[in-house]
Amino acid sequence: MGLVRILLPLPRAAAKWAPEKGGPLLGAALSYCVTPSWAGLPPPSPARRLAWAEEAVEVYRATADAEGLSRALALRAHALLLSGRHEEACTAVAALPGRASPTLAAFAGDVRAQGLVGVGRAEEAVSVAHACVKAYRVLPSPDRRDRALGSLPGALRTYGMVLAAVGRKEESVAVYEECAALLAAMSLRELAHVELVRPQVLSELIGVLRALGRYEDALGVGPEAREALRGPLAWSVPEIVLPLRVRLLIDLARCHTATGDPAEARACAVAAVAEARKPHGAGELTSALDCLAELRDS
Repeated sequence: MGLVRILLPLPRAAAKWAPEKGGPLLGAALSYCVTPSWAGLPPPSPARRLAWAEEAVEVYRATADAEGLSRALALRAHALLLSGRHEEACTAVAALPGRASPTLAAFAGDVRAQGLVGVGRAEEAVSVAHACVKAYRVLPSPDRRDRALGSLPGALRTYGMVLAAVGRKEESVAVYEECAALLAAMSLRELAHVELVRPQVLSELIGVLRALGRYEDALGVGPEAREALRGPLAWSVPEIVLPLRVRLLIDLARCHTATGDPAEARACAVAAVAEARKPHGAGELTSALDCLAELRDS
């Protein structure tokens, strides 16, 4: 992927001087740059992804490649979601042509479900996320080009998140547990395409279990969740991993408090504050300090 980014001036020149052949080539190169990177490699920033996706859309609009345009539109919607522009992401999904492939349609549905949660329309997102899971269950194994366009584990994670957001926590736990079991059965090669889903699912599962008062169950998942948040992911996407780690440590601290282990609770709270003092954890610092203060006062 890095090589494709470096060589982008070549297909751009080809598109300028020979639009009929160069246009589709440039569109394919830009779409490739927007898709998630190989396992362990730092992904491009949301802003760069969005810029490439928008360029790809414009390039494909000037060609007769309807499939390429659909793909570029779906990737643009995803880039908007990653940029935190949830309302625009939902609007971009709605602009997808009805003839989009089943894989693209499922991917776009997952983007829309997350976007709806982001704009406070979680109830509306339930049916969208459920339909996405159903679609991924029957889709054939994706070819190499489509492996980055969502997955059943990713759709299950979104569905679990949506169910938790609308208060259907027991159902959310069941979905998260199914996703965790599916991930546990995958090979390292398969996991490489969904490497971020595992830490998200495990940490979010612990949060829902804590909210249900199932503290022992949450603590039982704790070691696996902490392990999932270490390694290459910690440095390749710290803006995602670090807030997850802080929230996980806060949840574990409160679970240890509830089960009568103040020493372990304090250790988790202190670790949460230390992680939150790092640049990418700053958004969770107040929550971490509040958790530590509660333990000191108790």
